[in-house]
Amino acid sequence: MNTLNATYRPHASRLQAQIGQIDARRSMFRASLAAAFFYTLLLPEQFNFTIAGVFLSPFRLFLLGASLYLLAGAPQRNLRFTWSDLFIVLGMAWIFLASFMSSGSISTSLIMGGSHTVDIGLSYFLARATIQTPSDLRRFLVMVAPGFAFIGAIVVLEAVTHTLILQRLVGTVLGVPFPQTMVVRMGLMRGFGSFPHPILAGICLASFLPIYMLSGLRGWPKWVGTVATFGGLFTMSSAAMLGLVVGGLLSAYDWVSERIGNLNWRIFLFFSAILYAVVELGSKSGFYSLLIRYASLNQSSAYNRVLIWTYGTENISRNPWFGIGYADWDRPDWMHSGSFDHFWLITALRFGIPETFFLLGATLIGIVMIALKSRHLPSHDARLLRGVAISVAVFALGVNSVSLWMAALAWFFMLLGLTVSLGSVPTAGQARTQRR
Repeated sequence: MNTLNATYRPHASRLQAQIGQIDARRSMFRASLAAAFFYTLLLPEQFNFTIAGVFLSPFRLFLLGASLYLLAGAPQRNLRFTWSDLFIVLGMAWIFLASFMSSGSISTSLIMGGSHTVDIGLSYFLARATIQTPSDLRRFLVMVAPGFAFIGAIVVLEAVTHTLILQRLVGTVLGVPFPQTMVVRMGLMRGFGSFPHPILAGICLASFLPIYMLSGLRGWPKWVGTVATFGGLFTMSSAAMLGLVVGGLLSAYDWVSERIGNLNWRIFLFFSAILYAVVELGSKSGFYSLLIRYASLNQSSAYNRVLIWTYGTENISRNPWFGIGYADWDRPDWMHSGSFDHFWLITALRFGIPETFFLLGATLIGIVMIALKSRHLPSHDARLLRGVAISVAVFALGVNSVSLWMAALAWFFMLLGLTVSLGSVPTAGQARTQRR
């Protein structure tokens, strides 16, 4: 028996090593695919074009090609279907229905539903298919760090020099328009980077701070990625600054909670809920209006956001099920701007309250899933998962004053997709059971 065991062990060790190498190669491929998609999100909008009335961008073309990968490999991935997945699917189906009901046109329904299915649905499910483990996410973070840092540096340079750099260069070379209106706040120009609006650049940069801080990476990728997130400050966006402050403080709280036994996330959430209730019930305007007024860098923008909430909810109350599509919303004549800086609210305005319910529900479920999963993983992986939970939670809060579109919209749902994947990752015992 001893001789048999001695003979078996080397074979078992070699087999385990081979399985580990195969898993590593698969993880590298998945992470590379996710990173390639992310780099298409960083391409300036000057690369976008229109064919037969359909607006296309590099990342949309990438997603359409990647859909073949999603369909071909679906049976082999053994991904557990979750409530978040169901809500995303229902959300995409509802957009088709709502678009048809508000416009009465099948072609409009197909264009609107198709574009959102690509931006939201395919971004989400590509992340579900490619970022399946904490190792996948760490590889992804290493791969995207150089490009991410480049965009952060461009934003800083644009803000300091008061010059549009990247989009002006690409627009001049390709002979296409680029932003002409620059806004200066506190002596700095609002940097664009590769994004169509500074606020989108800022909130996307800020979303990476908790992930890189708690990633468990060592060396240059962690520090390059972390430093790059502070480029969001130079967009001079209150949403980005709030995201960096809140994301940084929550990451710091996580670090402290690991070292103080009686300090945990249940206590934090309990007192946060009490604070919210006190502010909501004790103030005349409510929590949202109070936050907008005191957390905004521009009082005019803050007042406009309060008006958007007031008149936007009135529009939604008149069209609660299917919204108004992309028709102009009713507001006083003196509100000349049609800007609608509230993602969850404008989703309900365009496609009805059920759409916001589906997308917000998927987001909240994903946050709960990954937070609960972090309690059953080794400390370095648990820390990474909590970083992702903080990131998506702060992002979801930040879009209360931001309207997402194109690359920023795709990144939010890619982030949500990897959140759900990591929230359903098997523990060590479950993984061994699946292999058997």
